Amino acid sequence: MGNMEKFIDTVFGPIAMYMNKSPFFKSLTDAFIRMTPLTLGASVLMIIGFFPINAWQTWIKSVGIYADFVAVQNATINALGLFLAFTFAYCYVKINATKYNPLVAGLLSLSSFMIMIPQQYALYTVTGVGAQLPAKGTVQAVADLNAFSTDYIGASGILVAIIIGYIVARLYIFLNDKHFVITLPESVPPNVAESLSPTFISGAIMILMFVLRLIFKFAPYLSGHGNIFAFITGVIQTPLQNIVGSPLSLILILSLANLFWYFGIHPQVVYSVVTPIVIANATANIVAYTSGKPIPYLMFSIVGMACGTGFGGQGATLGLVISMLRAKSERYKEMLKLTSVPSLFNINEPLIFGMPIILNPIFFIPMAIGPLVMGLSAWGMAKLVDLGNYNPTIAFPWTTPSLITMFFRGGFKLLLIGVVCLTISVIIWYPFFKVADKKAVAEEAILATEASDRLVTE
Repeated sequence: MGNMEKFIDTVFGPIAMYMNKSPFFKSLTDAFIRMTPLTLGASVLMIIGFFPINAWQTWIKSVGIYADFVAVQNATINALGLFLAFTFAYCYVKINATKYNPLVAGLLSLSSFMIMIPQQYALYTVTGVGAQLPAKGTVQAVADLNAFSTDYIGASGILVAIIIGYIVARLYIFLNDKHFVITLPESVPPNVAESLSPTFISGAIMILMFVLRLIFKFAPYLSGHGNIFAFITGVIQTPLQNIVGSPLSLILILSLANLFWYFGIHPQVVYSVVTPIVIANATANIVAYTSGKPIPYLMFSIVGMACGTGFGGQGATLGLVISMLRAKSERYKEMLKLTSVPSLFNINEPLIFGMPIILNPIFFIPMAIGPLVMGLSAWGMAKLVDLGNYNPTIAFPWTTPSLITMFFRGGFKLLLIGVVCLTISVIIWYPFFKVADKKAVAEEAILATEASDRLVTE
């Protein structure tokens, strides 16, 4: 373990040091951390609304409040890209250009991000369709709906939010440095002068974003996507179209999903390719099971449970939460208290943004290799035991931990495979967490010494 920690510190320490000093990464880390209260607050209601008991789910739907829990999710977790567009530009200016107002930069970045989002959708009516929904009828566009889709303002828009936030923040600082502002007499009240001063800067940034929107709408090779969000998604999805179907393919795809999430690209980009195959395979398993035939995609399903999101969320971060039980720093002791319960129900946004894990070089390897090691291990173990009692018809909500799902579908044998996979997750995360914890302890010691010196001076 000591050699492993030394290796991690030697290889990733300089990278982490560079990123901590980099204005870009320092601001981005601060922006992610500032969103932690939002994700923690939302996780409380998400646990209640999506609690993994079918009777509870049926009841909240019957009384008509399920949609209200979804509304909370849409306004928080599904709007993270929107919030990041503001916080990143705000933090960048606050950290790197203290003489300028960071609030203006944040607002300009937020509005720029929203300019890039498609805002008009067609409403259709279907006529000539009876109660049995025959495959004929007339579809007619009746109106246009002006709206912002959560498909773009949520976590799937994080990469675009980072790009827009960085461009706006840099441009805001540059134009201020060049005095591209309105200078008003001293007799003008300060709050009025401060609000009018960046008018030219605001106009320049808005024009730039408008031009970028038109480029992605009309330019060759980009116009097929219609907007920057769909362009990025399409570029990533296209190479994945043929990598589907087998357990090994699923392992590789889930590894890519973790890797993308590490860089701020939402895993849904990958899952949108995989989901149709998962559904088709699951349906084939159910049909075979109910017909008394061998389950054709047994290994595919087991690998999916073993290295998917059921162990604490994307990245199997329940292993990281368990590792934090040995935390020595006050920072991670508090993080454990705040994130342990949501992680049990596969809600790990507070952990992803609060540590943070995204773009943190110390946690790159466990995010990248987790599904690979866990999936291959589960695949190998499943080959050695008899899982003839596997029942694919049992379904649970997405907040259900994998260990519960595996027990009810495959009994104690499949549960044992799940326990081994969770243990592997802890083993993968623990040495990297120890390095982060040691750094946090050292930082806290420095801060405590500085605080003590200030008290002595005073």
